[in-house]
Amino acid sequence: MILIVDNGSQYTHLIKRNMRDLGKESETVNSKGVKLGEIEKKKPEAIILSGGPSSVYKGENGVSEEIVKRVGGGWDLPLLGVCYGHQLIAYALGGEVAKGGAAEYGLGKINVDKEDLLFKGVPKEFQVWVSHFDEVKKMPSGFEALAHSSTCKVEAMRHKEKRIFGTQFHPEVWHTENGEKILENFLSCI
Repeated sequence: MILIVDNGSQYTHLIKRNMRDLGKESETVNSKGVKLGEIEKKKPEAIILSGGPSSVYKGENGVSEEIVKRVGGGWDLPLLGVCYGHQLIAYALGGEVAKGGAAEYGLGKINVDKEDLLFKGVPKEFQVWVSHFDEVKKMPSGFEALAHSSTCKVEAMRHKEKRIFGTQFHPEVWHTENGEKILENFLSCI
């Protein structure tokens, strides 16, 4: 079972639909309505942290921040953060998040710098649905950038040893080319 942690994104239901389309059972929980112990009892195969309208600096990160710290600290579980979830991974593990250079919301192009697992079998450049109100400015120790755009240096990242990934863009929406393939690639690390 894939656990989707909803951080208030209008697209969380699309992550669930993608999981179904990829043949994976999933369950959605609200980041502010569940405790870490309840999540551990569910024994998920992987966790996806959705996007959301908040800023990681507001201190209202709910169980999502606890999950990041637990996985970063040794809970061996694949973790994917999308937009806000991506920023939360960076923030909770010692990186820096700040206002984006261009507070855009819509279509943009990203360039893949390192295929790695996440971008296996996708083009080196493609269109994505982006939100750059906040973005990762400095990755935490142990992470590497996988993709960038003309306005953002860290469109995607991963931990070099652990199965922790983040995307600034939204792979779950139909506007993102190759989005389902990216999610399928993430699931392949289970």
